[in-house]
Amino acid sequence: MSINHDENSPQLEALNLPFWMDGQTLTESPEPQEPAMLKVGMQSFWQRVRGYLLWPLTQSDPLTCSVDVLHLLAWERRITRFRDEPLWLYRKRVAFAFVNAKDAGSTQGFINIFNRLGVPVLSIAERQPDKDWDVVSIEIDDTTVSSAALMGTIIQDYGRTCRRYEYVSNKAAAMILAGSEVNADFQTLTARAS
Repeated sequence: MSINHDENSPQLEALNLPFWMDGQTLTESPEPQEPAMLKVGMQSFWQRVRGYLLWPLTQSDPLTCSVDVLHLLAWERRITRFRDEPLWLYRKRVAFAFVNAKDAGSTQGFINIFNRLGVPVLSIAERQPDKDWDVVSIEIDDTTVSSAALMGTIIQDYGRTCRRYEYVSNKAAAMILAGSEVNADFQTLTARAS
């Protein structure tokens, strides 16, 4: 959730000049005079200064900050962008770095990490009877995984040490089966020679 600091910060009050300087009361000209134009320029200047002062507050959210600040936040949180990673996914990985590090190591935490990054996990199976004890099988939906590099990065960053991971991908396929009636008739004839 991003916070709009522009709405939460105090607004600048409009500059009010005395009547003898407002450029409209003492003149009969329909256009504002020199002091009124100066007031508009000063109001614009202070609005710009206010924007400069609020800019650092808007850069603290990895989901909305500039890309240069995002790289600094990623370095701080030990997140490395892998090749061809989309920017939205990189932003999510940086934003959830702390909570993902906290969830690393447990089965449910691993499922939560995958869900936060948009990869729904169907199941995680550990210590299966027909496999070595250190093999962890992660069953994922093949249609949702866009990159094998993402899976490898998640395993490398948040996986348990001394474990081997394998992906079991399921993909739903449409199959049409026609049902029809099948009949068979047979006879057995036996002949004996006496």
